[in-house]
Amino acid sequence: MRVPVFIAAALTACLAVCAPGTSRGAQLFTTLDFQFEDGSVLPDVHIAYETHGTLSPARDNAILLIPGAIGDRHVFDWAIGSGKIFDTDKYFVIAVDPIGGGESSSPAEGMGQDFPRYTIRDMMETLYMLVSRELGVSRLRTLGGLSMGSFIALEWAIHHPETMASLILLAPSPKSDAGFRLTVDLVNTVIALDPEWQGGRYSRNPVEGLRHAGMLFYPWLVSAAYLDRISPQRLAKELEATARTFAEWDANALVLRYAAYRGHDVSAPYDGDMVAALSQVTAPTLALASASDRLVGIEGARRVADGVKQGRYAEIPTDLGHRALRAPPDSTEAGFLDRQLRPFLAAPGGRGK
Repeated sequence: MRVPVFIAAALTACLAVCAPGTSRGAQLFTTLDFQFEDGSVLPDVHIAYETHGTLSPARDNAILLIPGAIGDRHVFDWAIGSGKIFDTDKYFVIAVDPIGGGESSSPAEGMGQDFPRYTIRDMMETLYMLVSRELGVSRLRTLGGLSMGSFIALEWAIHHPETMASLILLAPSPKSDAGFRLTVDLVNTVIALDPEWQGGRYSRNPVEGLRHAGMLFYPWLVSAAYLDRISPQRLAKELEATARTFAEWDANALVLRYAAYRGHDVSAPYDGDMVAALSQVTAPTLALASASDRLVGIEGARRVADGVKQGRYAEIPTDLGHRALRAPPDSTEAGFLDRQLRPFLAAPGGRGK
């Protein structure tokens, strides 16, 4: 039987767009009846993701990249593409929105304060389901994360160590320290001072509280040396940009996201034994820190590199603080990252020097 021309054309177009393992736009993976670490269950949890490049027939060239707390799946766009660090001529790159933000399941979709108090491990497990069930990848070429994303990646390497050939951690720590926890508490307090907050049961997003929380958070993103050298005009511009970034979030989504960030501790399932937790990681690991990071600090990255079996540590010489890990592509910081990441990715098992 002859297929009409218009149907044949439609089928051809669908095959071109829907072929597995090729670059696509935003997609959603849904898992049903997901049980969170605190015991609560959601009947439908969805994860937004995008893929770049082509998955090899052996399914052994996949790289998963996880953003920081207020970032989304586009955070690594500058480094993804033909000839870039995450070279789509070689690798199949998966960029994601972890639960709680972006286009993934979050309090902003209507549940507000009734959304489960998810953890870093909950975020990790949903991403593990995405990669293994949706994409059919049993072993990643590389798992990478930035800041909170590195916390998620580290949890993955601890609980599913056999599923990756190498691990890249940008601004990691095995546990949120007291300074970071206090910063998050102050951010939450500032948001709660907005009369619109209403204990999280608001009818209008408390934008002013979010803006002020962003301004309070800004000094932790940079260093004192950086603040000393920029002009008052530049400072005002950057403060406003951070305030605007926070104000773009739904308040409940931001508060619960930072609560997960604040509660990070890989040793919790090991009765507080950090040595036992980190010893589970078998993949060659590159821990990269900013020398002037006041938010996460270099001690965490050093502790990870020392605690895993095949750890390497590198430090970006910069005064940009935590923001050095997201520096512009033409910056010296981005150049440093390029020189560290390319050989690590190129070497079998991430053993580049």
